[in-house]
Formats: sequence, C-alpha cells, structure tokens
Amino acid sequence: MKIIYAVCSWGLGHATRSLPVIRKLAKDGNELTIISHGRALKLLKDELGENPRYIEIEDYPILISENARQFMAKSMVYWPTFISKMIKGQRKIQKILEKEKYDRIISDGRYDIYSKRISSFFISHQIRIMNPLRIKMFERGSEIFNLFFFKRFCGVIVPDYSKDNLSGDLSHNLHRIDENKIHYAGVLSDFKKINKTKNIDYLISISGPEPQRTMLEEKLLTQIGDLKGKVVVTLGKTENLDNFKKDGVETYSFLPSDKREEFLNRAKLVVSRCGYSTILDLAVIGTKALMIPTPGQVEQEYLAEYHNKKGSFFCVNQNKIDLSFDVEMAKKRTGITRRCDVDESVENIINIVMSNNKSPFR
Repeated sequence: MKIIYAVCSWGLGHATRSLPVIRKLAKDGNELTIISHGRALKLLKDELGENPRYIEIEDYPILISENARQFMAKSMVYWPTFISKMIKGQRKIQKILEKEKYDRIISDGRYDIYSKRISSFFISHQIRIMNPLRIKMFERGSEIFNLFFFKRFCGVIVPDYSKDNLSGDLSHNLHRIDENKIHYAGVLSDFKKINKTKNIDYLISISGPEPQRTMLEEKLLTQIGDLKGKVVVTLGKTENLDNFKKDGVETYSFLPSDKREEFLNRAKLVVSRCGYSTILDLAVIGTKALMIPTPGQVEQEYLAEYHNKKGSFFCVNQNKIDLSFDVEMAKKRTGITRRCDVDESVENIINIVMSNNKSPFR
C-alpha cells in the first residue's frame, strides 16, 4: 500500500512513538510518505534514513501559557490561528493527493492531514483537552471540538489501554464521545526493555520548548552537585551530538535513539519532563522517575497530578525543585507496573489501519 504518515511536531514525542509503527509498515513492504515539521521531521529523517519520502508541512502552534489567566487570554487568539493553519495544511495535502494516489493516511496528532476520499486514521492520547482551571464546561466542549474533527477520520486510535491506563482523563471517562468507538491499542514506544546493569544512578533528560528548556537546564545544573552517584545529563539539543564530562557528570547535547534506549535501561532513576511519550517509554522499560511538567503545558501538568496520585511517579513543579530531596521521594514510587507490549500495540494499529472500513468516525 501507498501510505501517508503525518506526525505532529510539538516536541519529539509524537515522532518517537510513531517510529515502531512506521518501521513495521516499511518492513511489510508499504510505500511511505512522511509529513512533519522542524525538529520532529529531522529526527524522523535521522532514524529512518532516505528510504521514505519526506514532505515538510508546518502544523499549528502549541498553546503554552504561564498561568490560568494567560491561558484563557491566549486561547482567544489561538483558535483563529489554529483554524488558519488547519486550512493551509488541508490545501497542501489535497494538492499532493491530486497528483498521486494513496491508499491510507495515518495522522499522529495532525488534525489537518486527512482525506474524505481515502481511509484516514487519527492517533491521539488527548481526546479531552484540559484547561488549567479544570472547568468542566470547557472540557466537555473540547470533546465536541474533537468529535467535529474525528468525523473526518475512519478511526481514532489511542496509544493506551482501556483499563489500568496511563493517560487518565485525557482519553478516558469521556462524556460526549463514546469510548466504545475508540481503538485503545496499547502503548507505543521506540524503546525496549533490555537486560542491562543498572549503573547510572540518575539520568537527567532536559527537554521542552524554549525558553522553558533553558530555564530547567539552569535550575537542574546548579543542583546536580548535591547528588551522589553516577549522573548523566542529556540537554535535548538536536542540532549537534556534542558530549563532555565535567565534575564527574557526563553531558550529551542529544542522544540518538539507540543510545537513549541503552541509558534508560541502565538508569536507576530518570529525571525528565512529564510528556505522555516519555511516560510510555518509562512504562515499557519499567524505570522510576522524577517528573517535572513544562510550565504552561496543561496536559503535562495534568499527567503529573494524575501519576502523583496513582503513586507511579513523583512529580514536582519546575519552580519548586529541590533535587536532592525530590529524587529520594521519587525512589519510593512504584513506576508503571502493568504489562506493556509495544509489538502487540503495533500489530493492533496495523490491523485497524489495514481494515477496509471507510465509514467516518461517529
């Protein structure tokens, strides 16, 4: 089959979790065209090589705010921008489809990449869009918003489980959308659990949009000296692969996928952002973590609260980090203990996509 696979470029999480599905589709002999933007597109090119075709189409910007009042104010401006970007993305995809015939479209977080003439599938863990004040009326309204766009797709796939789940209210306990019509396919991660000696005491992964990435880096690096044991730091800068060692701390600008998989398996404790894709990686490998949500990213702030309450991970706000204290609290948490099989999840997604169901999501 000839398949378009579109990936949201909000950070690198959508790209990394898409990799096992893309690789399986390629292995099965499908002809792939990858659509993404910026750092996410670069990561996909670096990981997949020249074989897939790549097209850069910019997606809509992420809505980030420093507080609830700012969130509400920015929302008023954001949605017209979102719709404008949606229209531009749709026009570009339609021009591509006018020139070439495709059999399937898979869109990870890209509302704008679909066709009413081709079986299109949407992957998302955010069926309900959170707001910082958790105003129920707005959150139920977000389900209606999602339902409006979901009707342009044949199926909606959630990289999570229907029970004992990892995403909480982001994709469960819905009011406007029938959960029986959603495909809960299981976790997605480009990493596997490997039998490695746990000889990294702390793997500190710094990431997120600027300026918050730099702010987290500055805050953590001033406190690393209080930690005892082997410390490895990754800075989340994809522009280069520099690495150096200073005061006993190994620091890497960015880790390629195979090296990151190795380090995650060697780590006793991970310090990282609270992105959903990171949670999936930690779930597959079974590593404990101290998680720090990106300020203003409501989804991460919710996931931090959710997993704090579950006892999976210890989570702390960026402005309240006390690293030596927080890591000790994180060691007492359970991590994700449920069974997670990525190969099984990928097979589930492939089976859903390859079905001949052309009827839209209702």
